[in-house]
Amino acid sequence: MRKLLLTFLFLILFCGCLNNTKIADDKPNINNKLNIDNFWVYYGSNNIEKLSRYDLVIIEPYNYKKEDIQKLKSLNPNIKVIAYLSIGEVSKDRPYFKECQKIIVGKNQNWNSYYINISSPIWQKIILNEVKKFKNMGFDGVFLDTVDSAIYTNQKKEVIELIKKIRQENSNILIIQNRGFEVVDKTAPYIDGVLFEDFTTYYDFKNKKAYYWKGSDLNWINAQSEKLKNLKEKYNLVILTLDYVNDIEMAKKCIEHAKKYNFIPMTTKDITLNSIN
Repeated sequence: MRKLLLTFLFLILFCGCLNNTKIADDKPNINNKLNIDNFWVYYGSNNIEKLSRYDLVIIEPYNYKKEDIQKLKSLNPNIKVIAYLSIGEVSKDRPYFKECQKIIVGKNQNWNSYYINISSPIWQKIILNEVKKFKNMGFDGVFLDTVDSAIYTNQKKEVIELIKKIRQENSNILIIQNRGFEVVDKTAPYIDGVLFEDFTTYYDFKNKKAYYWKGSDLNWINAQSEKLKNLKEKYNLVILTLDYVNDIEMAKKCIEHAKKYNFIPMTTKDITLNSIN
């Protein structure tokens, strides 16, 4: 830049855009049963007015009351409000953590949470009760996180059966699964969508930075993308993508990658997902 003033203005604009990158003019060509063009994942609290700007939001249900969900829907009658629900792990902040002490099978060091015995009647009762509670709060559905953790702990069959049971007992809710590519062929009939977290990039916890997938990892990512594209057409699924980025250029590449498959993208630099545009 030739002038300090221009440099200063550029930095203001850059930092403001980077906080949570959403490029509004770059909409994918969407044709899906949820009729959404955009979404946001937010695990913070409040910010109801900001959330209402999106077609679909995935939020932390323990940070909101029934009245908050009602207000959100009054601001945007068409919004789909989805409750976060971890089905492969449990964290200490959950009110049912004490009930899970005897069914913990390991620890996730990255997130300080615990892998769970999914086949346990204790766990299945907890999960089904959570879904019922969220429905009564006014949520439209659930976002099933940590499906990969079930795969990691050799519980593929168990997690498939749990997702099937959630659907059987809740025919009228939306179910969105986070990743779980090794079981998605089996769970696809019971869900409405998949979130492809780390679609174009992955986050390095040690260096606290996002990197592009490369080499054999990229080949694997592309294979999963084709699989989801086919399942999308077969079961009319909605495919969402979530990438953690370092800058706007990285965000643009992630969005272009998603558009290639007609997936719906979200990019953010906040690995905790506690920020919102």
